[in-house]
This record gives sequence, structure tokens and C-alpha cells, in this order.
Amino acid sequence: MTARNKLSLLFPCLCVLASLAACSAIQPERSIGRELDDTNASLSIKSAMLRSEGFVLNGVDVEVTEGIALLTGSVPRQDDRMMAECLAWSSVAVRSVANEIEVGASSGLRDRSRDAWITQRVRGHLLSDRNVRSVNFNVETYAGTVYLLGVARSRGELERVSAHAALVGGVVEVVSYVRVAGVPSELPSRGERRAEACAGESMPGLDSEGNPPNSTPQLLGAPGDPQ
Repeated sequence: MTARNKLSLLFPCLCVLASLAACSAIQPERSIGRELDDTNASLSIKSAMLRSEGFVLNGVDVEVTEGIALLTGSVPRQDDRMMAECLAWSSVAVRSVANEIEVGASSGLRDRSRDAWITQRVRGHLLSDRNVRSVNFNVETYAGTVYLLGVARSRGELERVSAHAALVGGVVEVVSYVRVAGVPSELPSRGERRAEACAGESMPGLDSEGNPPNSTPQLLGAPGDPQ
């Protein structure tokens, strides 16, 4: 085989290796296993809420990101609010619950449309910022409050994301449940938090088969934790 033929065979291999290296360099902090856990947890919690008897939970929205279950929406009673949190804790993939449910009348179509518009605007700003890895963030809006979830590569990136959200018209407040990669956070034990949320209620189990999550549980940050 001539030297020229050897080079022609070697070139495609080098291109493949270069492509793999490039993919590795842009690998997001959110793993596929973690995302699968989050999706399954969200679906399980929503399903359990719809099946819950004696409680009105159809006005609750559930978003699970990086093991944090964000509960938004409205319910008619405080008991409904606590039951929603109890059900969220019943998923083994959930490491923290952010219960932002309001007790009172539900928002109208106009308010929901405004919230959806705000969410899209914030996501658009994150996508256009080259210094933000937008794939690592989830944005949810309720009653003009923007909730941020996910993983920031640094405190600086988190500040940029929060600033983008705050500058969108109609935003009342920005609440961050984003953890900063490499920064440990201390939280009360999961069992302690679950028992507190489910006080006086039966302990529902969403993961009836006892299947372990796809990713190793992580301790996640919350508002007030050092970022």
C-alpha cells in the first residue's frame, strides 16, 4: 500500500476522532440518566395527583429538573397544597421539593398566556447568549414569577441567566433553584422532609416496583443556599 493510500484511509479516522473530541467538549452538565429520572418522576407525580381522591390537584403543574420538583399553580385548600408536596416527595428521584403552589382562585387564560409569553422570551434570551449553555436550564413562569432550574457552570453564568429573566417585560420576580456545578449544598435528609410534608397523611409510593433511578442522587441547591 502506498503512502498516499495510507493517508486516504487515515484521514476519515482522524475526522471521527476530532468529532468525538468536539462532542465531549460541549457535553452539558445535565446527564441523560438524570434527565430520564426527571421526566419519569414528573410523569409519575402528575399521574398520582390525577388519581388522588378527596383532593383537588388538577390546577397543579409539576416540573422536575435535576431532582428538584417545582410545584406551581393553585389549589382551593391548604390540605391540597400539602398533599401535592407529599406526592412529589414520593418519587425516589426527587431530592428537593419547591412548593410554590398558591391557595386560592386559579389564574385565567389571559394570565396563562402572559406567563407562556414570558417563558418563551426568557428562553430566547438564553439561547442568544453565547456565554450561557441554555440546554442546562429549565424556565417556568407562574403569575409573572420566573422560576429557574438546572445547572450553572459558574456563579457568573447563573447571574447572567437571572439578569436575562429579570429584564423581560411583565416579570414580577425571579426565583432560582439552579445549582452551581462543583458547589456542594447541605439539605435536611430526604426522609425528614418527606415525613414533614406528609404529616397526618398516608405515605403514597409512586415507584411501586422499587426501581432505582438512572443516575446517582445529588444534593441540590435552593434559594438561600450559598451559590
